[in-house]
Amino acid sequence: MKKERFDHLVGSLEEVKEHIATGKFRGRVSQIDVQPIDVRTIRKRSGMTQLRFAETFGIGLGTLQKWERGERRPSGAARSLLLVMQTNLQVVVNALTAVPSRRSRRARKVRAAA
Repeated sequence: MKKERFDHLVGSLEEVKEHIATGKFRGRVSQIDVQPIDVRTIRKRSGMTQLRFAETFGIGLGTLQKWERGERRPSGAARSLLLVMQTNLQVVVNALTAVPSRRSRRARKVRAAA
């Protein structure tokens, strides 16, 4: 380990000892603005039942129910998808229901094999 990194690590441990002894934290705290997502409102606006919404968007029914009750919050790709749905639900529905015709799928397979 390089001396510079070692010294930084020792300094961090000293900060931890000070925090434990005094209860004060002198490190930096970042505030992140996390916009709430109202999953229930998004689902109701879609006109779908919980089961249909979960099946349509590949979400576990139990997970969806926990999101709606506020017991858990969506994260990662699910959060991103819900943010888009919150803004424009129809775009997501259209994108997920757009199925290429048999001819274009076949053409893609032929091109991919070549």
